[in-house]
Amino acid sequence: MNPTGRASLRDHIQQAADDGIWPAAQFAVARRGEILAFESFGDARDGDRFCLFSATKPIVASLVWQLIGSGLIALETRVAEVWPEFGAYGKDVVTLEQALLHTCGLPNAGITREANVSRQKRAAEMETWRLEWPPGSRYAYHATSAHWVLAEVVHRVTGQDHRQALRARVLDPLGLDRLELGVPVDRQADLKRVTATGTRRTEVLEALFGQPVDEAVLDADSARTLSVANDPELRAVGVPGAGAFSDAASVALFYQQLLHNTAGLWRPDILATATGEIRTTLPDPIRMGAPANRSIGLIIAGPDDGAALKIPSLGIEVPLRPFGGAVSPRAFGHGGAGGQSAWADPATGLSFCLLVNGMDRDLLGDVERHAAIEGQAAQWA
Repeated sequence: MNPTGRASLRDHIQQAADDGIWPAAQFAVARRGEILAFESFGDARDGDRFCLFSATKPIVASLVWQLIGSGLIALETRVAEVWPEFGAYGKDVVTLEQALLHTCGLPNAGITREANVSRQKRAAEMETWRLEWPPGSRYAYHATSAHWVLAEVVHRVTGQDHRQALRARVLDPLGLDRLELGVPVDRQADLKRVTATGTRRTEVLEALFGQPVDEAVLDADSARTLSVANDPELRAVGVPGAGAFSDAASVALFYQQLLHNTAGLWRPDILATATGEIRTTLPDPIRMGAPANRSIGLIIAGPDDGAALKIPSLGIEVPLRPFGGAVSPRAFGHGGAGGQSAWADPATGLSFCLLVNGMDRDLLGDVERHAAIEGQAAQWA
């Protein structure tokens, strides 16, 4: 990418900071195991860390891959084989692969605020969950439920809390001290608070869903999401589907390991499956019914399938190809609520991470902004 392209990437991030959409932001680009660029914007310092939200999921999944490679579990392992009580209400057929693929039929299952801070209470609540549809028959994004199940499985097969297991088996061997799931209250000073910013375009949401939207419900959903990033107790709990904290450089280096495995952390065949094999192409409602293109823990870009957010009545058509659309079909990664993005592209050897602390209420504007930034990042040289 020529200097003009790099300047454009930085200008888009700086503009979002100047406009107050992202009060703080960081991005990092890495290649061949080294950081090529790492910059902070707005009121961010390089030493600050951001909530990854759902970009946490591949990090937790990478722990599951390590356990599979060690022979402790397998993709076909039923959760109830490890945790018999979970099998109540027909959940005895749910497999670890289905949990990793978001096809296990529990997309809206939740854990109460009181139970979040107690492993025993979390397990008791999960045992009462009921399937919304037969596992494996549909894809629907599981915001936190599936990864709480995986966290309990990790505890039962390793004897370690999911935070401890991730630290001991993945993060410490990779030297990623600043990437952390479960940050004790006394070490949270460098964590950026997340705020809702921007203006919600109600007419876009109503045209998209075909019905009036309840702003109070949307605000309540946003508040629950923000609590994962801002509530000191939840930060310490380490919500496994959404609660990791890091700087952008550490995430970019994590993805370099997924590309090269120089630490030998994962069995090569398991890593190849995780980063290169699409295991479900069931329709993804978030991508307007386009294939989900999920591996066991990651989104794989796949070919350009033309998926787009289309609202003809408003003259809107925004492409929804993952990671900005300029990556190769082999690119893999995962985003997160509020604008977090992380991916790697085997075709170029690049990995990219963008972390922000402003959750833009204008979802359309956020998609367009990311497409511009990530499209430039994919051409970094």
